[in-house]
Amino acid sequence: MVKETIVEALEEIREQNPVGRILLVADNYGSHHAHLTQDRADELGIEFVFIPPYSPTLNAIEPLWKDLKREISPEIFADKEHFREFLTETFLQLSRRISFAIALAESGETVAEELQHPAVC
Repeated sequence: MVKETIVEALEEIREQNPVGRILLVADNYGSHHAHLTQDRADELGIEFVFIPPYSPTLNAIEPLWKDLKREISPEIFADKEHFREFLTETFLQLSRRISFAIALAESGETVAEELQHPAVC
């Protein structure tokens, strides 16, 4: 099931970016290496770049998971729906907070300028 979900995500990525080369940085999760996933990626013109195994510092999602766990731990949820809503809302808030790439690209600043004058979140 996971391979099929990844394939759907690849199709959406290509649909949103119909032209040009796409490099997708991924960890070494088995489904990322599956023949179904790799074959569909090849058909769509998407290339995987795999981070080295056991390199959580290179995996951009790891800080987000850490923050998400910290936000969730003190909460008590009435039911699954409340948990899903909280999880979705918190994930979106955190992902916007830690990602400045889009704003940076739109502003025209260089990475060096951003690092000298980081945005306060």
